[in-house]
Amino acid sequence: MASHDAIKDLVSRFNVKDDLKNDGKAWSPSKFQFKPTDASAYYILFNQDGSISLNEGETTDAKTTFTAADQVLEDILSGKLAGVKAFLFGKLKVAGDLASAQKLVALLKRAG
Repeated sequence: MASHDAIKDLVSRFNVKDDLKNDGKAWSPSKFQFKPTDASAYYILFNQDGSISLNEGETTDAKTTFTAADQVLEDILSGKLAGVKAFLFGKLKVAGDLASAQKLVALLKRAG
């Protein structure tokens, strides 16, 4: 579950940066679902204090759902592959709020 490890690392780095947590407050209580096609699903939740929680499984009320092979998700989360490029080439499926998806990627990049 390589993408899970990549998001776990980003969440850890995000949660120690006060400027990011301050920006994250505006996202509370948003959830973003990640569904690797070859690994277990997980999602992140923006908490009231702006921090992010990483949760196992699926949620029914995600703002956006990202579906791709685990390696593709890992490459996107680690910055090796642009999410837009993966989307345009059909390697990544995004369901839900596309604008929020783009903002989330930009916010998580700041944690990296």
